[in-house]
Amino acid sequence: MMLIIKKTRNKMLANGIVNSWAESISKRDPMLMTSFYSDDACLLATFSNFLHGKDQIMDYFIHFLDKEDLKCTITFNTTHLDYDQDTTIYNGLYTFSFIEYGQYKEVYARYTYVVNLNKIVTHHSSLLPK
Repeated sequence: MMLIIKKTRNKMLANGIVNSWAESISKRDPMLMTSFYSDDACLLATFSNFLHGKDQIMDYFIHFLDKEDLKCTITFNTTHLDYDQDTTIYNGLYTFSFIEYGQYKEVYARYTYVVNLNKIVTHHSSLLPK
């Protein structure tokens, strides 16, 4: 198995599907966000319980994306490429920002994406420990 590790501190270098996912958050389109996931994907979301399959993931994004002025910025990314299995694993940090009750809010979180054939098969996101 060939494994290549690439670390980046620039969201443009995070590349691939993770960068597209983060940039698409601000469009607030549940259908677009769900399109990044495989049909039987698993999502352990920052603000929800375990989700499995596109129907549950779509429902999550319908509610998550209703935040005013929602944005996602990647602040750190490590990419593991496994060419033998057509799988890429992304680990990193991102910041969600939005307006809540008239006040600007930032939420710092960490992520892991497992991507196979350019679809997210597993996505874990959790609040960054203080």
